[in-house]
Amino acid sequence: MKILKRIFSLILLTVLVSSEIIMAQEKTNSSGTNKTAREILTAEQKAALKLNREKQIEFRNEFRQTLSGNQLDMLTNPRLTREARIKSFRESLSDNQVNLLKSNRKQIRVQNYNLRTTLTDQQRLRIRRMAIARAQQNRAIFFRARLRNRLNRI
Repeated sequence: MKILKRIFSLILLTVLVSSEIIMAQEKTNSSGTNKTAREILTAEQKAALKLNREKQIEFRNEFRQTLSGNQLDMLTNPRLTREARIKSFRESLSDNQVNLLKSNRKQIRVQNYNLRTTLTDQQRLRIRRMAIARAQQNRAIFFRARLRNRLNRI
C-alpha cells in the first residue's frame, strides 16, 4: 500500500512539474522575448559594449603580466580548496596590483552607468522581460533536475 501511494505521488508530482514547464515555455515563446539583449540594443550601444569588452580583455592581459610566478602557482595549487586559493592569492597582492584592480572596478561602474543612461524605457522593459523569462526557464530546469534525482533514488 505504501509503495502504491509513493508511486501515485511521484506520478502526480511529475504531471504537475511537466505542466509547469510546458506553461513556462509557452509563456516565454508567446511573449515575444526570444530576442537576445544584443538585438534590442542600438548600433551605438553595441559599439560601446564591444569597446568595453576590448578594454576588459586589455586589462586582464595587463594584470596577468603583473603576476609573479609564486602568485600563479597559488592559483593552480591543487592541494588547496578554491576558497583557500583565492584567499591566499588576495593576501599576496601588492599595493600596485590592488590599486589596479580598484581602478578597473571604478572604470567598469562608470561604463555600466554610461550604458544604462543610454537605454530607453522600452529597452529596459524588454531586457527586464527577458531576465524574467530566463529565470522562469532556469527554475523549470532546476525542478526537472530535482524530480529526476528523486526518481533515481527510488
